[in-house]
Amino acid sequence: MPQDQENYSSDPDVRRLAIINAIELDKETALRLILSGFDDTDGAVREEAARAIADIPGEYMLLPLLKLLEDSDENVRIAAAETLSECNIKELGDIYEEWITNKCDFVRSSVLRALRPLRIPGVALYALKGLNDLSQAVRLESVGVLGYLQNSAYAHDLSKVAVNDVSPEVRRIAVGAIGYALTPETLAAALQGLHDNEWQVRAEAAGTMAKLGADGVCGEVVVAMSAETQWQVISKLLVAIGKIKCHDAVLEVAEMLTHPVSNVRKEAAMCLGEIGNPVAIASLRTALLDRDPDVKKVTAWAIAKLQAI
Repeated sequence: MPQDQENYSSDPDVRRLAIINAIELDKETALRLILSGFDDTDGAVREEAARAIADIPGEYMLLPLLKLLEDSDENVRIAAAETLSECNIKELGDIYEEWITNKCDFVRSSVLRALRPLRIPGVALYALKGLNDLSQAVRLESVGVLGYLQNSAYAHDLSKVAVNDVSPEVRRIAVGAIGYALTPETLAAALQGLHDNEWQVRAEAAGTMAKLGADGVCGEVVVAMSAETQWQVISKLLVAIGKIKCHDAVLEVAEMLTHPVSNVRKEAAMCLGEIGNPVAIASLRTALLDRDPDVKKVTAWAIAKLQAI
């Protein structure tokens, strides 16, 4: 209950509305009102307070938000976690150890998510342990922390998760996180990801292949593209083939110029231009008749690029 009893309403909707409108008040008054909402008896008021405090960021919000991660109301917990992750409170780096080992997996995952953009090297020890957590959310956020650090020392662990985790979403995030380091392990994990049962994982793996830009894998990537049924994955594989500059893949890529999805046709034209093999000009000239103006534009660019070689 707010300290100012005269302004206290027994109606939770009124109290919630007061917090919503607090931003119109001077900072001191608004802050006092919002912080009072953290201890309100009504969950909707606590939730609104957890969201409203983001408009007045500062280290004073840290402990109240952390405590709300253990609130009895799920909506309050979610609101506190979202605000905590959005505000990048650097002071969290001084006290995270107490919370990152909390018995509640929601608290652990929320704190990991909030720590991710802070890029604190010491958090890596907890994130590495979190890769084996029973909670999918904790594993997911642990991958995020290690991925943000972009330290090749963690590429091995992330590659193992990308291949072996039981959760498709964790595998997807992990295979996307290894694109910063070209090692035999990350390359193998990305290639294996191209054959994952879930197309979202395959799409992420294709994006990672483009980032890695590894030589000597053209054949495997082209085979994956030819066998792929999801246009989103094919589009990303075309980007990867262009980045790798697979000169022997012109015929397979040219076949995609007639794909029913215009985005695939556009990426195929772009890919042929990036590969830089003039053999593709004949196929590209046919694509100048494409019904999609974006495809025609990219095709014209690719032809001009190849003719200049």
